[in-house]
This record gives sequence, C-alpha cells and structure tokens, in this order.
Amino acid sequence: MRLLSNYPGVPDTLRVFYLSRLAAATYDSSLSKALHYAQQAGNLAKKIGYVRGELNCIRLTANIYSGMGDYVAAIRCYQAGVDLAQAKNLKPHLFRLYDNMGATAAAAGEYARSLKYMLRALAALKELEPVINKTNAEDYLHSFSNLGNSYFALGKNEQASIYARQALALANTYQIKSGGKFRMLLGRIFEAQRPRTAATMDSAAHYLQAAVAEAEAEGELAEMADELLGLAEFYQAQRLYPAMLAATARSLKLARKLGAKHLQLEALSAMADASAALGDYRGAYTAGEQANALQKELINSEKTNAIAKLQVQYDVREQEQQIQLLTQRGVASAALAREQERRQWGLLGIAGVLALGLATGGLLHWRLRRSQGQLALANQHLGTANRTIQQAVEEKGVLLQELHHRVKNNLQMISSLLGWQSDIMPDPQLAVVLAGNQARIQSMALVHECLYQADNLAQVRIDAYLTELLTSLHSSLASPQKEITLSTDLEPVLMDTREAAYFGLLVNELVTNAYKHAFGEQSTGKLHVSLARKDAGFRLSVSDDGTGLPTTGFSSKSKSIGISLVQFMVKQLKATITVVPQLVGTHLEIIRA
Repeated sequence: MRLLSNYPGVPDTLRVFYLSRLAAATYDSSLSKALHYAQQAGNLAKKIGYVRGELNCIRLTANIYSGMGDYVAAIRCYQAGVDLAQAKNLKPHLFRLYDNMGATAAAAGEYARSLKYMLRALAALKELEPVINKTNAEDYLHSFSNLGNSYFALGKNEQASIYARQALALANTYQIKSGGKFRMLLGRIFEAQRPRTAATMDSAAHYLQAAVAEAEAEGELAEMADELLGLAEFYQAQRLYPAMLAATARSLKLARKLGAKHLQLEALSAMADASAALGDYRGAYTAGEQANALQKELINSEKTNAIAKLQVQYDVREQEQQIQLLTQRGVASAALAREQERRQWGLLGIAGVLALGLATGGLLHWRLRRSQGQLALANQHLGTANRTIQQAVEEKGVLLQELHHRVKNNLQMISSLLGWQSDIMPDPQLAVVLAGNQARIQSMALVHECLYQADNLAQVRIDAYLTELLTSLHSSLASPQKEITLSTDLEPVLMDTREAAYFGLLVNELVTNAYKHAFGEQSTGKLHVSLARKDAGFRLSVSDDGTGLPTTGFSSKSKSIGISLVQFMVKQLKATITVVPQLVGTHLEIIRA
C-alpha cells in the first residue's frame, strides 16, 4: 500500500484510500506512523475537494488520537468532522461522529459529557432514519446500549433501565446478536437498586444468568467470560460463595482458552476471595500466587508498551492514563477478614459447647488443636502472600517513579529546544510565543518532578508544587527595571496528576500575565498568590497593586490566547473565575466548592 500510495499514475482519490488503509494497518504497531499516514491522507483529500474521503480520514485521525490517550485532541478532531459534515449537508456521517465522541468522553471518565454526545448521536439517527426497521435496527440498538451505560455510570438507573430494555427489545425483535450485554446491564441496574429487596435481587440474578446463557448460546466466549465475572460479583455480594467459586472457575477456563490474560487475572483474584470465604485457604493461596505471577507478567508487558508510547505523547494528563498499574491486596485482606470472622464464631461455639458439660471436653480439645493447626498454616500462607504483594507494590512504585522521571526529562528537553529556538528566532513576536510555551511546558514538567520525589505517586501536594513553580517564574520574569515583590500564602491541598497539570498551567498564565502587563510604567509592585482549602475544593487568589485589568477583562469575547487558556483550565478544573472589585490593581479568585 505504501508503494501504491506513492506510484505516479495512481489517481488522488485512490491515493487517499491507500494512505488511510496504510494508517489503519500500522495502528497496532506504531501509533505515530498511523497518525502520520492518516493526516497525510486527510490533507490530500482536503486539497482535491474529496469531502467524503476527508471525513473518513478525520474519524481515523481522531481514533488514533484516542488510542494514544490524547482524548482532548480526539474530541477536537471529531468536532471538526461534525462541522464539515454539517457545512456540506452530509448528515449520514453525524451519527458515527457523535457516537465516537461519546465513546471517547466515556474513556476519559467524563460521563456527563459522554451522555451529551450520545444523545446528539441518537437525535442525528432519528433525523436520518425516523422509523426503526431491519436495516437500521442495529444502529438504534447500539445507540440505546450506549445511552443505557452512560446513564448507569452517572447513577441514573431509571433512565438506564429504559434504554437497556429498548435495546433488549430490538435485539429480540430483529434477532440481533448481543452477547447478553443488555441483560447484563439490566442485572447490574437491579443489583444497584436501594433498598435491596428479595424481588430486586431475584431480578438481578435472572438477568445476569440470562446474559451468561445468551453469550454461551451465541459462542461469544469473551463476553461470556466477562459476564461470568459480573455474576460472580453478584454472588459475592449475596454471600453465595459456592456459586461464586463455580462462576469464577468457568470464567478462568474460558479466559485461558482465549488467552485473555486480564480476564484470567480477574478470575484468579475472585477465585482466591471465594476460596478464602469457604475456608479453603490452600486454594486461596494457590489462586493468589497464580494471580501474582500473571500480574507481574502483565506489568512487564504494560511497561514496554507505555515506554514506547511515551516517545509520541507528551501531554501530562494522558501519560497517567497510559500507565494504569494494578495494586491489589484483595486476596490477603479477604482471607484475613474471613479467618477473623471464623475464629469469632468458633469461640462462641466453644463457649456454648462447654456449657453443656465436661463430657465432651476431650472431643472439643481435639477439635481446638486441629483448628489451631489450620489457623497457623493459614496465617503462614497469608504472611507469604502479603510479602509477595508488598514486593509487587514496591516494584510498581519504582516503575511509576521511573516513568515520571522519563516524562519530566522529555518535557525539559522540549523546553530546552523551545528556548534555543526562541534565542535564534529573528521575529521578536514569535520568540515571545515560544518563550510562553516554554514556561507552560516547564510547569507541566514540575508536576512529574513532584511525583518523582513524592511518596504518594497518585496525588500532588499543590502547595509544594506552587512554591517551586512561583520561584521558577519569578526568576525568569523578574526585571532589574521593575522591583516586583512576590508573596505567597499556601495551604496544603492535594490533587491528582491530571488536575495538578491544569492547575499549574492556570497559575502559570495568571502570574506570567501579571509580571508582563499588570504594572505598566510602575517601577515597583506587589504580587500575592494564596491557596486555601474550601470544603472539598479550593480557593486560589492572585492579586496585585498594578494598573488593573482592561475593560474586556476575562470576557469570552477576548481574543487573547492567555485568557482563552485560563478559561479552558478553569473549565477543566470545574471551577469559576471572578474579578473581585478593588480600588487599586487586580484581584482574581478561582473557586471550586
């Protein structure tokens, strides 16, 4: 296909087709190459006015961005496709584009946004095909299924149930194979209902068991293995441990047949829990050891894939999403809890039997000695399992620190390149733009520096992070001609890595803007940054004694890139920005309750 795409006699429309196929073919081996081919195909299609080909390339490019974990770029790409389809009145493309946008938002964990896109997808489908028939039934079923899952993820079980039942009705009416997905969703909906009643639990069991049976009848082994795990979770919640053990055993057998290692890991972990609950500590230990071995194998595989993807992706938020390492302590914790419960009941039983008389003392003594021996053996197994799990957790911690260190180094390398390019840039305006981008990248690199040095690899101490960031900004922006005093009042606030990156970029824009524009012709000035906890959120204040904001302020009509970035970061943090009136200077407050 590469040769055909470069052959001189090939028409441009065919060249677009070959390039897009080449992008799809290289998707699994190299996302960077796939993105290159997809963008090349899209540019050619746009150049020759081949609109349908351009739309297909836009979707392909967005899919690749999503595969990289760059969900922001993917959504923007899909939106460009929507705008093009609406401009050219190509309505048949809207359903797929909105559907893809919804799936991407769900993958990013933004379920409210996902629901919005899924509803638009259904509206586009209804406008194009208002009557459900055999031809479009599968599209409607797909849309109903997605909406059901979106509503369920948001805790809106009533709406989720409506769409799940509609999907199930279409599957039954038009004999569409579903692998039991809709029955599984209905089972989870009934299981999640509160308060729990015998009727709701019976309904949940009925749909979950029917989902497994349907997947088995259709030969959908992967679906069946996953749905058996869902059924096992239900049995665990109902304390039906023999049924739970049987379901996990079936799931493990199917997962091994398919070579699905992640399903094998889940099945082994659930099997260990079930065995421990039934008092089979040897079986629990064996399953736990197998799960640990498989987990190490998956971690090594994920490590290789993650390092390869780091070469083509430098967005801080997405790096965390590319590296999701498992930390499971379930086997040992569940076994220990069951053992403690068993010991308590055993002691009560012994007390009751002793009350009956000394005649059974010898038998009780023998049983007690045997229980103590079993308990000692179980504790020995649990101690070994705990040490193994602790070692695995420590290894994963080292791996995460190494990855944060690599990301920080990569970002600093990009910052250095931008600084070098800014120094040799003949156009002063371009040099200023590059310097601004350099500061933004440095703020993101600091997040990974904090994580690399921290004990907690999942959260960032924002007060410590801001101390380093503000010190760096003051060193780079301070001028001998203007004596600007920077003061801070920072309370301890914790954020995850994604929010910390947005927060750092927000502070970078506000403080940089203050240094450059707030003091005008003044020779001295004061700048104060404060951070305080506010319920479950925060209050960030940036104030100065300068000349004050222009009349446009932080209006959405402003064309300033800095203001646009501030508005975007505030939105991502689910916060609000307010200009507090004062006689001198500017006082900004960003609040998330």
